[in-house]
Amino acid sequence: MQKLQIKVPPIKTQGIKTKLVRFISENLDWSGKGKWVEPFLGSGVVLFNISPKKALATESNIHIINLYKSIQNNEITSIQVKKFLECEGLKLEKQGDSYYYKVRDRFNDNNDPLDFLFLNRSCFNGLMRFNSKGKFNVPFCKKPKDFQNHM
Repeated sequence: MQKLQIKVPPIKTQGIKTKLVRFISENLDWSGKGKWVEPFLGSGVVLFNISPKKALATESNIHIINLYKSIQNNEITSIQVKKFLECEGLKLEKQGDSYYYKVRDRFNDNNDPLDFLFLNRSCFNGLMRFNSKGKFNVPFCKKPKDFQNHM
């Protein structure tokens, strides 16, 4: 039996199932017929690794929705993401937490999916937390070099 190569999603979330994908796929009793329903997409790691022909994915976090719609519509490409994160990572390394909070403010003003990715990779533990006004409010992780490890 060929060992499953796990596809890692672009975002990390609390409770991400990356370490469970192999277990889920090995214990899944599904013929591939019909439609796969993913009621809480989150990072999407299970859906992306199962790769059903037909699927319905739902999510309540508008920023996750916007990110994946931008990828689906080719508004964001892997090359664009790589360049953006490398550039932003260098700024983060030089400026530290002040730059993180600048990007967080920018994201809260314009909800750019690339800024969302940056915040997800540089915030504390990849948390996604929003205040009562809908503003991303997770603090900086305090380790600028860790940002490069998440790319």
